[in-house]
Formats: sequence, C-alpha cells, structure tokens
Amino acid sequence: MKHKRIVRIVLLATLLLPTVSIRAQQPDARETAAMLGKTGFAELSGWILKAAEIVPADKYSYKPAPTVRTFGELLGHIADGSNYFCGRAAGKKVQWSDANAQGNTEKATVVPKLKEALDACSAAHEAGQLGPLIANYGHANLHYGNMATYMRMLGLVPPSS
Repeated sequence: MKHKRIVRIVLLATLLLPTVSIRAQQPDARETAAMLGKTGFAELSGWILKAAEIVPADKYSYKPAPTVRTFGELLGHIADGSNYFCGRAAGKKVQWSDANAQGNTEKATVVPKLKEALDACSAAHEAGQLGPLIANYGHANLHYGNMATYMRMLGLVPPSS
C-alpha cells in the first residue's frame, strides 16, 4: 500500500530524528516514546485545527494545481487517515475510507469531522498501540506541510510559524 511506504519514510524524518535531538539535549530525560508521541501529536493536531480555523471558508476549494487536493479535501484526508490509524491503535478493525476527503469538504462540514477524528486520536494516545499512532503522526505531519504551503500561497501565515 502506498500509504505504508510514505509513512515509513516520514516516520524517520518526523519522529525518530526529533526524538534523538531531544535525547541529546536532555540525556537524563525519562520520557518514553509514547509520551513523546502524545506530546508531538498534541502540538501537531493543534496546528492542523488552527490552520483549519485561519483559512476562510471560501478558500476551502483552493488547490494550487489541478492534480492535487483542495484545502478542504486535504483536511478530509487527514481526518480519514486519523480515523484509520487511530482506530487501529485503539484496537478497532477499520478499513481505509476516503469518506471525508471525497464527501462534503466545505469548512462547516469538514472541520467538525476533522476535530472528531483528531480527538479520537488524542484519546488513543492514552493506551493505544504505538505503531499505528506513529504512522498517523507521520501521515498527519506530511499533510500539515501541504497545508502550510497552501496557506503561504493564499497569503496566510501557518500556525507553526
């Protein structure tokens, strides 16, 4: 599956390297990988939701090229990925679905679905399986990078800046 290969690559760049950097700065820190993942995801999901708030509703149909998702579809895709990975982390037998990305991606519809999916992921970080949570972190982080680029092209400042 294409998602698995992307997630593995992103995993190295977004989770393991910052963890090594944190450990080097605080060699006696006792945080576990799960705690680091929970903290990182809280920050990332905050940026995603803040970006969703910043972008005006009439720009949810914006896409920088005909071959990529609109901003609203991108948010729907992040929700779909979060539902999949975090559902699996919570022990549910879920299949990938593009329901949010291919459904109504207007701001008033997609943002509550995104928030619900990210909230479920936050809950899964309490006792979920680490592998799918890491995969979700990589997937969401990859697409937050897309969101930041879209925002810059719209003349907006991403919340992580």
